[in-house]
Amino acid sequence: MQKPRTSELANAAGISKSYASEILNGGRTPNRPLAIHLFRATGWRHQVIADLTDQQIALLEQIERWVPPVQDAAA
Repeated sequence: MQKPRTSELANAAGISKSYASEILNGGRTPNRPLAIHLFRATGWRHQVIADLTDQQIALLEQIERWVPPVQDAAA
């Protein structure tokens, strides 16, 4: 799959647009659990997981679960 647009990645993955932009433009590298979450949400494989098979991703997903950041209650 082609890279998603910033807004598509942010909405599908539940991350901010600025963070999505940094990930897509190479300014930030997501950790592996987030990269797998992005893949599951959009079908796009970040280079962090690009060389992994679907089976390897499924196994890592069980071991290293992505946990969304806690939202600030005051926000």
